[in-house]
Amino acid sequence: MKDSIGRRIKEERTRQNFTQDELIEKAKLDWERQTLGQVENGEREIKAWELAKISSVLRMDMSAFFPRETATQQQPYVLWRKKPKNPARIEAEFLRLCKDYELVETLNSVNANEFQTLPHRKIDLGTFSYPDAYLLAEQVRNELTLGDFPASSLVKILEEKFGIKFFFNDLEGNGSAASSVSSFGYCTLVSSSEVPWRQHFSIAHELFHLITWDDALLAQVNSEKGLWDCNERLADSFAAGLLVPTETLGREIRALSKNNKLNGAGIVAIARQFGVSLEALLWRMVGLRFLAKNTAEKALADDQLRTLDRNIRAEMATEPVQTESNRFLRLAYIAYENGEISRGRLAKMLDIPISDLSDHLKRHGLAEVSNNEIPLSNP
Repeated sequence: MKDSIGRRIKEERTRQNFTQDELIEKAKLDWERQTLGQVENGEREIKAWELAKISSVLRMDMSAFFPRETATQQQPYVLWRKKPKNPARIEAEFLRLCKDYELVETLNSVNANEFQTLPHRKIDLGTFSYPDAYLLAEQVRNELTLGDFPASSLVKILEEKFGIKFFFNDLEGNGSAASSVSSFGYCTLVSSSEVPWRQHFSIAHELFHLITWDDALLAQVNSEKGLWDCNERLADSFAAGLLVPTETLGREIRALSKNNKLNGAGIVAIARQFGVSLEALLWRMVGLRFLAKNTAEKALADDQLRTLDRNIRAEMATEPVQTESNRFLRLAYIAYENGEISRGRLAKMLDIPISDLSDHLKRHGLAEVSNNEIPLSNP
């Protein structure tokens, strides 16, 4: 047993690019490097509390270090929008969150059959084009009933109607978003440090990956960097088409233009309305031939328009970004109040100190209450 546990620790430590000294320091263990080496080589037994500290640093459940689980468990694939320098550590945390989300759904008797089926499209990067991506975006927007301005409702609809698991973490510049499809379900990780319009675009971008996800496509993108880049550009086109629907954009332009011209304030107002950046809007207008390419380039280089855009960006940046999945928090909170998980486990799931738990719940309109039950009539 100690051989397999030590080997698993070494494998995961190496995969996440921790040195022995770094792992010892982060786990706050009073060990020499040789001690960890003895554990990894199966020469020393590891105590439960020591393994608990190591598993916490490696973002893994303790059970993952035991043979009966590691023999059958396959590491889910994570597809990054922009791959970070050291993805293994972030992926370990992402997948731990996916597992926690699955757990709180189970504890709350959430059945996968309660959700609508997310649309799926099989694509071949050799033939799938940018116009195809825009057309797919229009189809998906209608199928998901996202409305004229999808940015404002996208996360709520995808979570509540289709069961997609969202996580918002401070990635500290290490990528902007990622997706995974596995036994945990459809999962998406988004940077919580990005401004709202970038979050909107990242979420729409990742939706493209979720609805086109299959083994053949993953084999394509992993076989050649050019195909990976192509897939990412198609996801960007899809995101632009999803967030800025053709008919709605045309209507907004007609309402704000005069003599077939649109001033800077009007352009920025439309970008704000759709919850996208000025640049994303202008290139969407170029793609729909509402604007010539050279006109968009001149607009992006115009000092006055850029100043106006910066002012609007500063105003939008004061709006709250999404830093947490409301659905995950709600399910985890209910599981805690029902006595299914401990207070410490809830704090760990939310990645906050246990001393901050009460204040964190209060900020989200939740509170720790007594276990008094209210009888229902004809539930």
